[in-house]
Order: sequence, then structure tokens, then C-alpha cells
Amino acid sequence: MGFSFIMFTLIFIVVYFVCYFIFDDMLKKEKYTKLTSLVLLTNKFNLDKKKMDYKSTMNGVAIINAFIISFTFTVIDLIPVIITLKLVIGFIIMIILMFGLYFSYGRKLQKKWGKK
Repeated sequence: MGFSFIMFTLIFIVVYFVCYFIFDDMLKKEKYTKLTSLVLLTNKFNLDKKKMDYKSTMNGVAIINAFIISFTFTVIDLIPVIITLKLVIGFIIMIILMFGLYFSYGRKLQKKWGKK
């Protein structure tokens, strides 16, 4: 159990920083339309692009992505079954987490920067 927590933490930190630096680089180059997560959130939750703080929004997306990847990897590592079943379970976990976390985050952003 302790090893799993350490592995989760290490994967979370690595994935977070990779996502953060990629998003930060794209924001510096003003390539907002190429950030799929940002486009999805702004369109789905009707966010006002003029009011939005892109840097904090993408920080939240980086945290969500890091959590999804590290949680899925940790759970899959704990399951002692064949690799094919692990892939199916991992895919299902990722889809559930993506829908749930992005929907929750989008609702939070909608309250903050949504168009009236």
C-alpha cells in the first residue's frame, strides 16, 4: 500500500509538470485553439473567453490529467489479472474519471466565467 502511494505521487508529479509545461508553452505562443481541453470546456460550458484566466484554467486541467493518469496506473498496477483485462479496466476507469472530473471542473468554471 505504501509503495502504491509513492508510485501514485511520483506519477502525479511527473505528469502534472509535463502537462503544465506543455500548456504553458502553448499559452505563451497564444495557441489557445490548439488546446483541446480548453476548447472543449469553453464550448461545452459556454464560458466567456474575455473573462477567463487561461493560465489558472490550464493549471486545473493539468491537475485533472495528472490525477486521471496516476490513479488509473496505480489501480491497474494493483490488479493481478492478465494484461488484456487490465487494459479494458484501465480504459473504463479513464473514461469515467474524464467525464466526471471534466464535468465537475466545467461546472465550477461556468459559475465563475460563464456567459449570463
